[in-house]
Amino acid sequence: LATVLPAESVRANVQLSRVFGDHMVIQQQQPIRLFGTADPGEQVTAEFSGKTATTTANDAGYFRLEPPAMQADGKSHTLKVSGKNTVILKDVLLGEVWICSGQSNMEWRVKQSNNADEEIAAAKHPRIRHIKFPHRPADNPQSDIPRDGWKVCSPETVGDFTAVGYFYGRFLQKELDVPIG
Repeated sequence: LATVLPAESVRANVQLSRVFGDHMVIQQQQPIRLFGTADPGEQVTAEFSGKTATTTANDAGYFRLEPPAMQADGKSHTLKVSGKNTVILKDVLLGEVWICSGQSNMEWRVKQSNNADEEIAAAKHPRIRHIKFPHRPADNPQSDIPRDGWKVCSPETVGDFTAVGYFYGRFLQKELDVPIG
């Protein structure tokens, strides 16, 4: 994910890559890697749970920040990234992040699972979060990610989660007692 950046070619404001958003989960116990675009030479600062990191956007306008690693603490945080403007992401959790990828097995949704109605009704797991990146075949590397944002697991959202990812995430969340993305 570290190579995927927003596609906007006109840069006037600090922008984070589209992989970042409200309700996301950040990997615990690893340096926090934030990246995006700004004006070339613009100073960019990230503030997250009392930790800060500052960098300068390169000549192409790309930046990468690495606030220090943090331990999952069960709290909802705000992430603030500032340059000439400020981007604020709300309800950010620290926990475990897993990328679930594959072929048709990952396309199967919770709403298509056995006992789907019961599973959906019981899906009250606000510390499980999901983001889906749709298929987008391309001949060349892409600089953006189409997405509809991070979703908090609830009976209203879980039906469209990948079933394999959801059941695995639910197991991990119970076993590890940390948020799961």
